Amino acid sequence: MATLHGIDDLVVALRELGDVLQPVRVAATLRGVRVDERTLEPYLTWASGRYTRNLVARDDAFELIAICWEKDARSAIHDHADSDCAFVLQRGAITCENFRLALPDAPENRAAELRRTSTRSLREGDIDMRSGHLSVHRVGSCDGRALTLHVYAKPIDSCLNFDEDGSSRVVHARYDTVPAAMN
Repeated sequence: MATLHGIDDLVVALRELGDVLQPVRVAATLRGVRVDERTLEPYLTWASGRYTRNLVARDDAFELIAICWEKDARSAIHDHADSDCAFVLQRGAITCENFRLALPDAPENRAAELRRTSTRSLREGDIDMRSGHLSVHRVGSCDGRALTLHVYAKPIDSCLNFDEDGSSRVVHARYDTVPAAMN
């Protein structure tokens, strides 16, 4: 796919993928995408010491979120519920820490076994893909601010966050900003 110049072009391209987005097709759509940041301006908010989740578009098939990573901000260790995720790094650099998750036989009594398996650094234009409960990772900025565009194929309303010891809790998704047209 050719470089897109406006965020609306990306939304149209994602909607053209149909009602059930497949991760490989989403990643192919994101490959090489460089969105003109002037079209992203309404979706870019920054908060000291953390990242912000800024909704760009959402329907039954997907949600597109611009995530603004302040210097050294990082997510909790988390899964992706029943959703697939692909994201492209638009600006800056981030690190993805990948974890192996082994769920206990009786989850109400014990924490999961959580082990870091690898770490990957991403630079502008790089893509990462995730799928569902077994894809557990933590994402964080490095070398200053970063901007990622995340596509969740089927929007995520909640997911599991994990502590280093494997204990988990359900966290409900929130947005820092929502377009006026969606309010």
